[in-house]
Amino acid sequence: MGINISAGGPGWFARRNRLFLCLLIVTGLCVAISQRLSAQAGPSGDPAPLALIMTRIDKGDQAGAERLMKDNLPVTKQRLERMIADFDEKFDEAGRYGATSGHDIHQEVIEKLLVDVRHELKLFDLYSHLTGDATIFKRMEARRLRYEGAYLTHGGEDLCGDKLDWEGAQKRYSEALDRLNEAFALAKETNDVRLMASTKNNVGSTLIRLVQPDKALQAYDEAARYAQRLSGEMYKGLVNLNLGNTYDWIGEPEASLRYSEAALASFKKMGRETWQANAMLNIGAAYIREQRFSSAWETLRSTLDLAKQSGEDRVRGQALLNLGMVAYQLKKPEAASIIQEGMDWFAKEGADVYTSIQRDVVQQDGLRILSRIARDQGDQVAAQKYERQYMELVNTDPDRYESIKASPCFAIYQARPKREQGTGNRE
Repeated sequence: MGINISAGGPGWFARRNRLFLCLLIVTGLCVAISQRLSAQAGPSGDPAPLALIMTRIDKGDQAGAERLMKDNLPVTKQRLERMIADFDEKFDEAGRYGATSGHDIHQEVIEKLLVDVRHELKLFDLYSHLTGDATIFKRMEARRLRYEGAYLTHGGEDLCGDKLDWEGAQKRYSEALDRLNEAFALAKETNDVRLMASTKNNVGSTLIRLVQPDKALQAYDEAARYAQRLSGEMYKGLVNLNLGNTYDWIGEPEASLRYSEAALASFKKMGRETWQANAMLNIGAAYIREQRFSSAWETLRSTLDLAKQSGEDRVRGQALLNLGMVAYQLKKPEAASIIQEGMDWFAKEGADVYTSIQRDVVQQDGLRILSRIARDQGDQVAAQKYERQYMELVNTDPDRYESIKASPCFAIYQARPKREQGTGNRE
């Protein structure tokens, strides 16, 4: 009888093959179960913060940034929406405290917002790439364009207000308009009504600086229609404020009063004292145009108090000057001291708020009215003193005053009536 030298014989091979088959089946089942459980688990409940994703992008790790963002795209979208809301709030606050902070500081704030929005825009771009939905990216891109428009407008004010460079300023303002119009188009495409209202409001303000009041009024009217679709009072109030200011500028006090009073009502509901002071300044100016000097006196006194209380420095100086002129009309003995206080505010504390051409004209016009008041009061010594100060100021740069008055750069700071006004109702 022969000897079987195999390890297990024919039966062993059969058992081994069955074992391998079972192992293959079990392995396949495990993989399938794992894949199914993974699919059922869904997105991470604690996705990576946007700051970590942004760090990956900054380091050039696009794959890592995509992996982190994919953890939970719905939560990422919510966070991106909150980021947009935060930027809107920061921009609105910058506008609210622009005069309080000063022109240069305000410009730095807008520049910082612009740097930030350009940086964070990369997150929105990545989200759009991963989801195929570009809507939220376009909304953020619209804000970038809006901030660029505001920044360019600031640059135009510097060129005009300090250097009388109308051509350079026009270029900046035109570039600002281009950015703002692009921003509006994206806002409209994405049905971002808040941004539509605020951007059209900015368009109107830029057109004012280009000395185009009719086009500015059209932009403000359009902004007002969008503002009516929003809850809350802010944009309704801001658009009405600008409409009131523009109608005062072109010499239509009745319309100015209507819009300015509506703006004041909105700002009172909001408790925004800085904007209330601006609306009250418009109302006081409209009363002056209508020669309702007693009403103007009471309104401007309240305006000055509110400007001091809220730190609205731009309004404070202008309220002092307007109040002094009304006091002169009403023959009040404190007229000269109020005007002098306004001149001092423009020259000193308001140096960071007003442009140099505003400050120069205020000093020269102020000295001339002080001389007139002194002569009316029979004080020849004081009148001669003011006249001497005026000549000393003029002699430092004989052509400065006339150059300023003749420049389109100064147009936005003075009234430009469309038609002759009547005598109004003298009180």
